[in-house]
Amino acid sequence: MKRICNLLVIMRKFQFADLHCHPNLKTFGKSFSNSKRDRVLKSNFWYSKLPNFFTKWMHRILGITKFSQSDFTTMAKGNVKIAFVSLYPFEKGFFTNPYINNKLYAILASFVTSIGYHRVRYIQNHLDYFKDLMNEYNFLQLISKTSNKFKWSCGFVESITDITNSLENNFISIIPTIEGAHVFNSGLSKYGKPIDEQEILSNIIKVKQLPYSPFFITFAHNFNNDLCGHAPSLEVLGALVDQSENLNAGFTSLGLKVLHLLLDNRNEKRIYIDVKHMSLKSRMEYYHILKTEYNNSIPVIVSHGAVTGTDVCGDSTSTLNPEYFSDDSINFYDEELIIIAKSCGLFAIQMDEKRLVSPHVIKKSLFKNNKTANLKFSTLIIWRQLQHVAEILDANGHDSWRTCCIGSDFDGTINPLEEILTATDLNRMANELLNYVENYLSKPNSLSQNRNKNITALQVVENFTITNAENFIKNNFNSNCKDN
Repeated sequence: MKRICNLLVIMRKFQFADLHCHPNLKTFGKSFSNSKRDRVLKSNFWYSKLPNFFTKWMHRILGITKFSQSDFTTMAKGNVKIAFVSLYPFEKGFFTNPYINNKLYAILASFVTSIGYHRVRYIQNHLDYFKDLMNEYNFLQLISKTSNKFKWSCGFVESITDITNSLENNFISIIPTIEGAHVFNSGLSKYGKPIDEQEILSNIIKVKQLPYSPFFITFAHNFNNDLCGHAPSLEVLGALVDQSENLNAGFTSLGLKVLHLLLDNRNEKRIYIDVKHMSLKSRMEYYHILKTEYNNSIPVIVSHGAVTGTDVCGDSTSTLNPEYFSDDSINFYDEELIIIAKSCGLFAIQMDEKRLVSPHVIKKSLFKNNKTANLKFSTLIIWRQLQHVAEILDANGHDSWRTCCIGSDFDGTINPLEEILTATDLNRMANELLNYVENYLSKPNSLSQNRNKNITALQVVENFTITNAENFIKNNFNSNCKDN
């Protein structure tokens, strides 16, 4: 009993910012339902479906997440204070297969994604990503009219003051973002909608003029968008989907026009670029553009990423074994970590186990389920990401602890780490992470700079959970940041 009391005393309550989450993905999907109950109850942003024995079993064995992870009730319980809400009109490539009947495929896809059968059927049949984007944007704005059982509220960020106020009250600051530049209505040629350059450029202006324009956009996603190449990301689905068109390619001429228009801040507010999901070739082209055309004045953002543990050539210079990481090209190489830090950007670590580690590292079992051990191991996976970034940045003259933050990708149809299933689990993860950081800093390590060695473990963890993201907003919400 005494030991339990001691644990309660030392458990800290952290605040969190999440650079990439989808509290709207399932709720917006349910708004398409023929069921009045779904439209009224399950399309409410505060609707929460807690993990239970059955849904945990499905997650552990099948890798399917049937519980809610980042609805606003769950985020409130998890003390998430800043939510970068990602608008994502699903790409049609997810839900079309020439060998499977669309209705049958919709049933299967609805089960896996939990967005609802009628939402999938809508995606299968429409030819207008931009209309879908605006519908989702308008749906998100309805959150101000929804209620909850808690004394929490939420709203869109209009100024830096809103962020400061949210940290002092039971309030979640919402900053909209977009996942996939296909939303401007590209990537539809194979479905019968030809590319219309003027329409695409016009749609960008419309988005930039919205009352709450997106802070950044994940330029590529899972399928061809006629703008730039994407990285392989859906290997687990095998023949169910086809990512081959423009896979691993670079920028197109139209893509360059779109890129520059998004970054232009002469008439409208700039929309920053998130390089997650870009092919390696596209990412390298983008870094070159920032250097030669923007004088490296624009921060590089990775909204939900992981490290490969090596440089592009496969060489490792940190003290960690590269086998701890996944070397898929959708993840980020050491050279890129340095570019991100030098640009005063952000590298958000996601909570999707298939990106963080190789499959053989995690072996889930239905019958062996030690929650404490699982949490420790899952947090160790996160800590290894942070440690690798810290050692690479330190060796190259940068601050080790000012670049990383959380970009969970919760409710983005991911397979989360054991015991870090939802936003409510982030605080336990942070407290466990505190132990790893304390152990690392208290012993001889490879860090050479005083600013990186002489820092408290608490500050390192707080930087990761909220401070780095908060500072990034303060520096970039209305202006460019200064070099560090």
